[in-house]
Amino acid sequence: MGGYIYMRYPGLTEYVKFRLIKGANTREIYSEAITQFGYKRGIKTFRKYVSNVKRSRLKDKPTLKTKKDRSKGEEFLEILKKKKNVDGNELCDTLDCTPDKIFELVDYYRNQGYEIICDQDRIVLSSVVASEGSPIQQPLEDTEIIFGVASDLHFGSKECQITHLKEFAEICRKKGVKYIFVPGDVCAGYNVYPGQQFEVYALSAEEQEESVILNLPKGFEYYVIGGNHDYSFIKRGGGHNPMLSIEAQRSDFHYIGFDDADVPILPGVDMKMLHPSGGVPYSYSYRLQKNVEQIAYSELAKISRNVKDKPSVRFLLSGHLHIQLQALFGTILGMQCGCFEGQTSYLKRKGLYPTVGGYIVQADMRKRDGMIMNFDTKFYVFPDHIEDDWKNYNHAITKPKIDKPLFNY
Repeated sequence: MGGYIYMRYPGLTEYVKFRLIKGANTREIYSEAITQFGYKRGIKTFRKYVSNVKRSRLKDKPTLKTKKDRSKGEEFLEILKKKKNVDGNELCDTLDCTPDKIFELVDYYRNQGYEIICDQDRIVLSSVVASEGSPIQQPLEDTEIIFGVASDLHFGSKECQITHLKEFAEICRKKGVKYIFVPGDVCAGYNVYPGQQFEVYALSAEEQEESVILNLPKGFEYYVIGGNHDYSFIKRGGGHNPMLSIEAQRSDFHYIGFDDADVPILPGVDMKMLHPSGGVPYSYSYRLQKNVEQIAYSELAKISRNVKDKPSVRFLLSGHLHIQLQALFGTILGMQCGCFEGQTSYLKRKGLYPTVGGYIVQADMRKRDGMIMNFDTKFYVFPDHIEDDWKNYNHAITKPKIDKPLFNY
């Protein structure tokens, strides 16, 4: 398919790469491909094509090969960190390079996790706004889907339960799961609560990303939103978005936004992933009820504005609270999705104990007025806490130069 498109629409592949560098999503690129290249196939085919382009870029990741390139890259990043918002033409003059070279540097540093946005002629390093990721435009399956849910992984935390995550992944594999949804907090983050720096085995964004890349179970397509712990690196880490960096190094990791995102899982059936703010309420179900209520209001508003002709959100996956709860509110199944992190000092101070585990959900289309008539959910809980589980795994892609203790006690 990729070869056919390359021959039939010369120049399209290079254009797609260029638009991906600039942060465009698949829907935008698809519209441009129709008008500028005369593209005639459907968006589902185009989405697979864009995925292949992304994977090809993973094999040939942008690098700064020469000493001159590295020097320009360091100067480029220094200017962005200092000014945050720079005119592209001004950058070309300052660095004495072409616009193509500027976009190469943008591509390189976005792959390093920097939240760099190209807004017309300006290059922006954002420490406030996270990019939208790549929203899913077409249903993942046609009539039936089985998926897993693993929320709040917190790679980097000493309480991260990697063994249980791998056990859950093995259950998913045996059940035929192809997709795993993660409603936020892939990483533990930086300085999210007082004393957190003493409760992590990986302090920097790069170290936590390496732990994810090495230890996130393979064999699935992950659809992920960022949460408040991931956002801490954007806010406090100079505009560093760990989701971008992980996505650039794992082809099975799909970053689709921050805080909330809608995913079409079947025709006319959407799932909303949400990572809310705030703590656990006195009544565990209260937050879930209010979130479903707001979804219902939003669906009604879209219908009244003729944005859609009927409601489509049937599932709500909510992270952040580290508790497990599910309830059917009308036609919407709401789920608090648990976590894969044990009890931290923050939770101890709050008198809270997390529920470690994940969901497996199976749903099939038996239409009656566009409603799902059949679904099955099961939460797999792992009650036994593994102390210092992180020590059982490797977390560094490149080994340190000194691999022996400096001191013996």
